[in-house]
Order: sequence, then structure tokens, then C-alpha cells
Amino acid sequence: MADNSLTVLHHLRDTSGAQETVGLSDDIIARFCAIDNQLVQAIAEAGEAHQALIEEFGMDVMALPESELIPHLQEDYVNFYAPATVNPYIPIAGRGPWLVTSSGAVLHDNGGYGMLGSGHGPDSIIKAMSQNWVMANVMTPSFSQKRLGERLRKELGHTRGHCPFDRFICMNSGSESVTVSLRIADVNAKSMTDPGGRHEGKPIKLLAVERAFHGRTGRPAQISHSCMSKYKKNLASFRDMDNLLLVPANDIPALQAMFKRADDEGFFIEMMALEPVQGEGSPGRCVDRAFYDEARRLTNEHGSMLMVDSVQAGLRGQGCLSVVDYEGFEDAEAPDLEAWSKALNAGQYPLSVLGMNKRASELYVVGIYGNTMTTNPRALETAVAVLDHITPELRTNIRDRGAEMVEKLKALQEQYPNEILEVQGTGLLVCAELDPERFQVVGFDMVEVWCRK
Repeated sequence: MADNSLTVLHHLRDTSGAQETVGLSDDIIARFCAIDNQLVQAIAEAGEAHQALIEEFGMDVMALPESELIPHLQEDYVNFYAPATVNPYIPIAGRGPWLVTSSGAVLHDNGGYGMLGSGHGPDSIIKAMSQNWVMANVMTPSFSQKRLGERLRKELGHTRGHCPFDRFICMNSGSESVTVSLRIADVNAKSMTDPGGRHEGKPIKLLAVERAFHGRTGRPAQISHSCMSKYKKNLASFRDMDNLLLVPANDIPALQAMFKRADDEGFFIEMMALEPVQGEGSPGRCVDRAFYDEARRLTNEHGSMLMVDSVQAGLRGQGCLSVVDYEGFEDAEAPDLEAWSKALNAGQYPLSVLGMNKRASELYVVGIYGNTMTTNPRALETAVAVLDHITPELRTNIRDRGAEMVEKLKALQEQYPNEILEVQGTGLLVCAELDPERFQVVGFDMVEVWCRK
């Protein structure tokens, strides 16, 4: 079996241009072919896909060096991200953790942008989403809506015996779910600051944690401290913006001082946004229970809203979707709003979900938001399939493998203390911070690209 797979890979290499990404050695590939049929399947599918691509694009294109083929394929598009962050390969087949490139390299994909919790090509999920669902949005009732509602109520709060969320809203992306949470908080802010309101006439602020990331659209960008310098440098709408308040992660005195400042200076904190495990600004940093409880208490007392952004951390943080099921949080009061995406849709179909407690769900006013694809059956069935495949063993494996990764990275840190400055992680959200003076991560031929190759 391994010999057949290597034959396919050698043919891909012989009929392609120079490789930019070499990938795993043939010895390692052969060893894993013997124990993981997903790799064998991915290589076979890559062979078929490569032949079809030759027939479609011709050998002149397929024989281009990988360094030339990549920009050729993307020349019609504006890339949101820096050229050095573009993957130095072109995947044409994937199964589980395995990718096979157009030039015959095999890669073990450990990142997946945090959304491929079920790996590449998950058969059960693809089967669920590929049925001929009658496509319509929330204005058309469907049995899929009830299916997902039941699955969400089973998963959310499973450690406490009940779901603490009252209703749900479905959108297309994590950033959009945060947008809707801010829209609901905006309704509350208007009520609070209108004539006769508890905070009548007060200026309105937003509160987030330092280095937080909550999305790049509209108002989510306003609370994403990790990207703020670029927004202020390039966007006129951010030039005079001063509505964001920041506190250090897990710093209870700073949090208390911020709400006292709001009372003393006379401004209203519309919403506090919180990542249960930070995903971009400080990957792997988990919120402390005491800090969360204080955030919940202070937002309740102030009349503002608490939004937990689990877009990055959902499932891969602690093997559960919601912060209310984190270890040590089983009896914590739920947030007003919690957002999920990424792992919930397995990276296969655009979907995000916003959970709301009764207070938040009753604040929504018809007409303040809308979405063409909201709550469509194909998206919902994708999430149903994901939730149906969560097992106690999977939850345990996420926590155990994450702990193992942190342990081994810390061992490397002991070996290279001047190169690795910090290691932290929660579940499969893990990072090792390198000394930028010694190892620059982002850039051509820098650490990130080297790892991908």
C-alpha cells in the first residue's frame, strides 16, 4: 500500500515544476501509510485530482515552479493578508490531518485556522451537508432548525444539566456573530442612555481585554486591540475613535477600577467582550474563574452586557463549546451573549451561532439586523453533524493532547531559554513565543514559512 502511494507521489513530482514546499520524507510517509488509511486515501485522491488539473489547465501551467504557480492562481484576487503569510504550496487533496500538494508533497496540517476540528474531508459532515436541502433562511421553517436547536441545548451546559441560553441567532462568520451581539448591546445602550434611562446622557464606551481579537468587521474591529494599530494607521474612521477601554487579562483590580472610573467620570460601558481562551493576541491564555465572575458581577451591576467570544476557543479550548462547561466554570453564571463558529462548522460551510440569555434575546428588535443565509438548512446540518460526533473520548483527547503539547514545548524552552520566551496553552490553543531578535516568525523564509514547508 505504501509503495503504491509513493508511486503516485513520485508521478506528481515528475509532472510538476520545482517544489517550494518539500513536506515529509518518503520514509515518514511510508510509515504513516501503514497505519493511517486517511493518508493513503488523500494520496490516491491527489493523483486523480492532478490528472484532472492537467486536462483542465494543461502541462504548461502544471509544470510551472511552485513559486510561480501560486501567484498565477491568485492573480485575480486581492489578498487580505501579507504575501509572506500565503501558504507556499497548493493543496489538491486532504483527509484528516494530511494534505497532498500539487507538486507531490505530503504535509501534516496542525493548524487548520482553528476551524478544521474534524480534519480535512470528514465524510460524515460532508454527507450531511451534501443532501438536497431546501435552501431558505429563518423566514422558512425547517426541521433542520429544530435539530440544531436540540443539539445546542444538549451540548451547552452539559456539565450542569441544563442549557443556560434562551435563544439562538445564526449567521455566516464569527465576526458577524460578534457584530450581532454588539447590535443587541446597542439596543440596551440606547435604553440606558436615553432620557429617563439609568445612565441618561452619558457617553458610551466598550470594554475589552488587552491584545484581544474579536473580528475584523465594523464594530468587532473596534474592540480588537490586537489589530488596532493597523486600523488607526490606515482607516479614517478610526482616527479620532476613543470608545475602547482596555484591562489586562485576569487583572481583577484593573477591572474593578475601570467600572469605578465609569461611575466617577460618568460614562456607560455598553458591553464587555471576553475571550475564554485568547486566540490571536495571546494564544492559549485562559480566563480565570475569579476574573470571569467579577466581570459578570460588574456588568450586571452596571447594567451593561457581557459577551464571551468563543469563536476561536469553541471545542478546541477545553473540548466543549461553551465557557459555561469549562473546568471550574460549571456553576458560573452564564454570559448575556456567547458566540461560536470555526470548529462548530468544521471549516466546511459558513456558519456562526450566537447564544443569548433571556435578557439579551428579549432586547432584540425586529429590523435592526438581517442576513440572507441566516439559519439555512445546509449550514445547520453541518453543525448538527459536528455536534453529533462529540464524544467524551474526543473531549478528553483535546485536553490531554493540549497538555502534552504544552509540556513538550516547555521542555524545549528549558533547552533553548534564550530563543523561546514563553509557552502557554489551553487545550489545543497553544503557543510558544519566540524571541523576535533571534527568530522572526512572519516573513519570507522566516519561522512560519519554514514550518509550513
